[in-house]
Amino acid sequence: MQVKQENAPNGSERCIDNPFNINATDIDAAIVDFLKKVKHFQDRAWKENPTKANSKRRLVYGLREVRKQLNSGTAQCIIMAKDIETADHNELFNEIDVIGQLCASQNVNMLWISSKHSLGKAVKKFPFVSAVAVCDFRGAEDLYEAAVGICEEFTACCRIADHVDQPSLFA
Repeated sequence: MQVKQENAPNGSERCIDNPFNINATDIDAAIVDFLKKVKHFQDRAWKENPTKANSKRRLVYGLREVRKQLNSGTAQCIIMAKDIETADHNELFNEIDVIGQLCASQNVNMLWISSKHSLGKAVKKFPFVSAVAVCDFRGAEDLYEAAVGICEEFTACCRIADHVDQPSLFA
């Protein structure tokens, strides 16, 4: 039996027939590729006309700015880092919770990346970024669909893996 192989976004090969072969690095690579493409479009527009590009931003960085974009209804996708320290900061935890609720109420996809350092590196912000709102991803629809698809596959596999030891699907 031939097993189909596909190049994953991070350069490794993954088996198409085995959806459990998706890992966090595949998700991170897909999200980073998507963000780099959108960032490239934003930088190119800024070089042509900084004033116009500043008024029509494609990417917005930071939790408060992400929340503002969600409240105004211009955010199309939210990308958050998983390693935000919320243990000692209740208001930070509440901010993340409010962002999640706004995303759910407005049907905005919320993607998670493993670290805020890799998120900052993807959008060329030093030292790190906790959240990014994508306001316009025209031109990068294929990468957006790939990132969302990989995230959905991974989430579905995690849900199935959590119930593998169940004797019945209805238990």
